[in-house]
Amino acid sequence: MIPTENNMFHALVVEDDRFFQQVFRESLSQVVPGARVDLCGTASEALRFCRRGEIQPNVAIVDLGLPDASGVAVIREIVQRFRQTPIMVVSVANEEERVLEAVRAGATGYLLKGDTTLSVTRAIEQLLKGIHPISPAIAGYFLKLAGRESSVLDSDARRLTPRELELLRQFASGKSYNEAAQEMGISLTTVQTHTRNLYRKLGVRSGLHALSRAREYGLL
Repeated sequence: MIPTENNMFHALVVEDDRFFQQVFRESLSQVVPGARVDLCGTASEALRFCRRGEIQPNVAIVDLGLPDASGVAVIREIVQRFRQTPIMVVSVANEEERVLEAVRAGATGYLLKGDTTLSVTRAIEQLLKGIHPISPAIAGYFLKLAGRESSVLDSDARRLTPRELELLRQFASGKSYNEAAQEMGISLTTVQTHTRNLYRKLGVRSGLHALSRAREYGLL
């Protein structure tokens, strides 16, 4: 547990909706009885709280849709000032871009408001145990992100030639070696050479695997 003033458990809640302010208070009191909750209704209030640096929160709960700015700015400030504080976003924002932006900024959990599969209380418990609580409805975003990152790391896949990419598209449309050679106006031997280069650059050994990897990398 992060050391705080007088060994009291402190939670920073950045939320402008009074209903959810109360939900977070009650959930925190269930997980940590007697916890002190510092409430900020705007990004500006939260930034001032962080910059004062008087109290290091044990946990922070941040909404993204604040009235004066995005909660992402608050997340970045918390990370900069209080590196050990786990941060959970609780928001209605479920767009992939906004979810990933918050996580890249430093959020260690992301719960959608109204999620019936993961309660706020349970999510806070998980967060304090070092588990990253994520609403199932957005979990797929992180699998997609992992796929995109792997493509960036694979420099060989980025070096496919225009001919190799064209051959990939021929195979994706169900063409055989001979049919691809005719469509592209090249010899069967050249198609076979391009295919070997494709397999090597994609790190695969079969046409089916090549197409799967190409889709994973966004090449098709």
